[in-house]
Amino acid sequence: MPVITVNWWQGNDRRARKELVAGITDVVTRVSGCPDDTVTVIVRDVEPDHWGKGGHLADEPRSWRGPR
Repeated sequence: MPVITVNWWQGNDRRARKELVAGITDVVTRVSGCPDDTVTVIVRDVEPDHWGKGGHLADEPRSWRGPR
């Protein structure tokens, strides 16, 4: 009974969440062999000012940031 949690930036719409859940479920069932109704996917929307990387909050402008 796999449980997968995805944390991503807030702002993705329902269509994107639905596609993400379906895709993750497909991969997990294919790799593990478990039935799709046993796979749980939890999607958490995180505001950029609650997300840090490299010692900085994601909503802080940085001129050296480069491509994402």
